[in-house]
Amino acid sequence: MTFDIIEISDEEVALLSVVQLKLLRTAQQKKDALYHKMQNELREYKLAFAPNGRKTSSLVEAMEYDLELEFNYQVAIIREQLLFSMSLREPTSDDETGGGGETGGDETGYVVDYQLSYLERYIAVRDYYMTIENPDERLELFNADQIARKYLDSYYTHLFDYLYSFTTKS
Repeated sequence: MTFDIIEISDEEVALLSVVQLKLLRTAQQKKDALYHKMQNELREYKLAFAPNGRKTSSLVEAMEYDLELEFNYQVAIIREQLLFSMSLREPTSDDETGGGGETGGDETGYVVDYQLSYLERYIAVRDYYMTIENPDERLELFNADQIARKYLDSYYTHLFDYLYSFTTKS
């Protein structure tokens, strides 16, 4: 995939975390979809004038200008959201020393992405914890996971109950 939503080299892309790369891909896909939509609207508008012999009408030029303005505006919004979101996912000095950051990834073993639905979050966290073979250890680690408590919200208790059902305590 070619990334042109922001200026970024291939070397910089290789250094991105999993979360940052996902954010970049999503933003690029949104931009590409907007461009495709703009091109389709312009094509339809031009076809509407073709039967009347007005292909070069100033109305078509004005519509093209308006569509490009809207496209650039929407891309600027996507770009700002991307840059902001990517900056939130970068480790801070607290994260590097284990000071309780909430970015997920290395310290949790699963990706923390608040753009996912709660069901998708539940599945991601559940799948990660099910990779731990010892059910008692799995439950103990999950119970100590403060990021999962916040990330899953009310789904946390459901996952706790599910993981508890595998333990020798149940």
